[in-house]
Amino acid sequence: MAILDTFYAKGATSQAAHRSRDEAAFWIRARRNRLLAGWACDLTDEDSQNYLHLLLDADFARVSTSATEGFLMLKIRNDLMGFGIFLSSAELQDVCRRFEQQALLEQEAELRR
Repeated sequence: MAILDTFYAKGATSQAAHRSRDEAAFWIRARRNRLLAGWACDLTDEDSQNYLHLLLDADFARVSTSATEGFLMLKIRNDLMGFGIFLSSAELQDVCRRFEQQALLEQEAELRR
């Protein structure tokens, strides 16, 4: 019986760790998207509340696929072009990576508290 108890305990621990990683990834993407939205609103005269709502939409933050990331980058890039701000895809991805790194650092700081 002890072997089964150990097996079930390892399974529960593994599930909790996986859930924790998913939750952490969600919050990092949500914070990154908030930073991106604020940055884009500072460059344009977009209504920050509507733009934040779009970029923080649960589908964008919850699902990390190349399709959702691609749509998000295309949306921001097209919006900026509408205001005469032309960034290459590489430049926008660099901004996104910086904000993702900032979100990760903020989360690590929060965990240390």
